[in-house]
Amino acid sequence: MPNLFLTKKTNSPALLILFLFIISKGGFAQQIDLKSDLLLADSIAKEQIPASEKRAYIYKDQPSKFWNSNPVSLFFGGSLYVYQNHFSQHLSASCLYHPSCSDFGKQAVQEFGLVKGTFLSLDRLTRCNRIAATDLNPSEIDREKHRFHDPVKLYK
Repeated sequence: MPNLFLTKKTNSPALLILFLFIISKGGFAQQIDLKSDLLLADSIAKEQIPASEKRAYIYKDQPSKFWNSNPVSLFFGGSLYVYQNHFSQHLSASCLYHPSCSDFGKQAVQEFGLVKGTFLSLDRLTRCNRIAATDLNPSEIDREKHRFHDPVKLYK
């Protein structure tokens, strides 16, 4: 008496290929609207291009000659000037805050002095990342700049 449960093996790779072919013909792919996608990407990229104007030296309008001849001030002001005019234009497109971290540092040093301004700038730099954005309130976004408004005046 033949065993009914033992059947002849079929060609399973050919059946699998046939099954996948039938499934792929019945599916619908997502429609692509390339022109509108490119326009959207272009408009977002134009919003994120930083301004290319030259930023002023931090101690440019100081009446005292002390700030213009002090080596610490010259080093700090010069390094901030070089960063803002050469590196920041490429890096600040994804900045979370308005004003940018380098502008915040410049304003903090002008308002509070070199020591407190440097500490406020370092505090701001530690908060300038995408992980810290999870703590920010979305209702505080500046509608024009699409960034969080964090002026130096808040730290008096």
